Amino acid sequence: MQSVLTDKDGKQVRSLTARASQVKDPKVAREAAFKAWRTMRDQKRTKIAAGTISLLEFKGTSVMLPPGVASGTYVLHPPLIKASKLTYVDKGGVGKELSDGWVVNFAIGCIMGCKFCYVDSIHKKFGFRRAGNIVYNDWGNYFSVPENLDEVIEETDWAKWKGLEVMMSSTHDAYLAQLNKSARSILEHALPAGVKFCIQTRSPLVEKDFDLIAEYRDQVRLQVSIATYDDTLSRLVETRVVPPRRRMETLRKAKERGLRTGVILAPIFPAVRVRPDVRADLEAMIDDLAPIKPDHIYGESVHIRGINLAYVENALGEKVELRGFDWTAEKMFHDILTAHGLKGRWWVEH
Repeated sequence: MQSVLTDKDGKQVRSLTARASQVKDPKVAREAAFKAWRTMRDQKRTKIAAGTISLLEFKGTSVMLPPGVASGTYVLHPPLIKASKLTYVDKGGVGKELSDGWVVNFAIGCIMGCKFCYVDSIHKKFGFRRAGNIVYNDWGNYFSVPENLDEVIEETDWAKWKGLEVMMSSTHDAYLAQLNKSARSILEHALPAGVKFCIQTRSPLVEKDFDLIAEYRDQVRLQVSIATYDDTLSRLVETRVVPPRRRMETLRKAKERGLRTGVILAPIFPAVRVRPDVRADLEAMIDDLAPIKPDHIYGESVHIRGINLAYVENALGEKVELRGFDWTAEKMFHDILTAHGLKGRWWVEH
């Protein structure tokens, strides 16, 4: 769905653009015009968002995309499970213990639009072959789904991956409002066949599947990711994600149901204007983690991947200083965990 400006909106943008064009420096003029357009677009999005309901209360059969998000479809070829590098080093992976080297992805793009996400550069290099030019929109503003997903789920021989852990998912959140029913369908087909899953999500919609996950609790670990406990920083870099404490609540509810749980505290940001105290932020998150005692705790600092840092700095309105921060953040991570009687694994920058 594309965002459409009304005539009134259009006149305002043209007026602001015309004013910007009077600036002698062409680069400054372009930046002013672009800023004016974005201001109008953000105002329109805010107006449309007013009065929306919680995802958990949604009773409809479909969910519209946010204004400004380009959409499309593509054809997916079975099997749905593909090889992944998000696994152990001794299995040929990058050292992130999120699977046995397998993944299920069933969308191109992710409307959560997290500024720090590394996936955008992958889609801009390869995704256009299937999804088309929509991948050249800003990250978070393109979303394409398989037109034949139901058929591919049926055609996948899930038993081939019996006893192996598969990540769900690595290039999008599986529990977006537009995808959560497909996520459940995948689990309903794969779990009885003996497939194991690491479900990675920021969405509370996974709570609707706690009944199914509990039935196969030995085959599933449910993980959430939290980058910060500072709501202002979160709103800037995790544009369309529920607040961090709501994600912690999902983790708490899962633990209470006896589910295997995990958390990724990532990406941890260095000191920035809206959240200058890194250690206090980490301590606040781990304070809430301590009574939950997740089965897995991972941490990671902001890593530069493609143009993600440009997205982050544009959102924050300042440069982000990363030199030496990875080591500093790792030490804080382990020190605070140890003080709470917890252990975790830090993913270092390569």
